[in-house]
Amino acid sequence: MSTFKLEDKEYKIEDMTNRAKGLTAHARDLETKILRQQMDLEQNITARNAYIAELKAELEKTKEEPQAAE
Repeated sequence: MSTFKLEDKEYKIEDMTNRAKGLTAHARDLETKILRQQMDLEQNITARNAYIAELKAELEKTKEEPQAAE
């Protein structure tokens, strides 16, 4: 028996109308997409922070190295 929880209440999928079943499927699919996008955002932020840290280190290294004569 499959259920869907909405606002702290459990609903049996088998007892729903076809329209309610379709809406439930959409709600579940969108929840999955939202969670995936949140994970993607966290990964992108982490990657950006890694690149920024690497850039800072590179700029500091460049600042410490003598400049070549042009």
